[in-house]
Amino acid sequence: MTEPTRDLGPAPEWMPAEMPPGYRTRLLEIERLSAELRAMDAIGRVLWETGEPLRDAVARLFVELKCEVEAPEGTGGPVAVKLGPSQRLLVLVADAPGPIHKAHEEITRAFQAVQFTEAIDRVVFLAPNDAATPPADRPDPVLPDARALLERMGVEVLTTTALFKLWRLWLEDQPKARKSLERLYAQEGGTAVQLRY
Repeated sequence: MTEPTRDLGPAPEWMPAEMPPGYRTRLLEIERLSAELRAMDAIGRVLWETGEPLRDAVARLFVELKCEVEAPEGTGGPVAVKLGPSQRLLVLVADAPGPIHKAHEEITRAFQAVQFTEAIDRVVFLAPNDAATPPADRPDPVLPDARALLERMGVEVLTTTALFKLWRLWLEDQPKARKSLERLYAQEGGTAVQLRY
């Protein structure tokens, strides 16, 4: 006879101590795996979120890449990512997915970010892709006229899909991912074509 499945709520704190051997080990493993999944889900949000939730996911991703990150909540300003003592990326997260053209307000934000940079800074314009489309099929969110203008300003252009791929690379080959980050910093504006995965 099969009993109906019901949600009975959490067990009391003393319950694991009363269970047979192996119960506590399994429980701890499930909790560890659940925490890992939540952390991965938080980073995966770079593929579909916009606005402040996207900015938070971007900051988490760079923390996972072992970078120092400053992203004051509610400011809407760039996410500051320190790669080293004299290298910092200012990641300007676009508020909405493309298409982004040269007269788009996001280009004005990029110009303002460039105005306030220091010698150690590189501005990276992070453009979200269309969340309804699978990552492999997404069109470029930055139109050629906007891309050319950003390049002239010395701003790197990176899509959220490319950033996600960088995190995936980090999980497989950290030295290679670190070199990709350093190449991103070394560029003088334009598409982050040197990020290879």
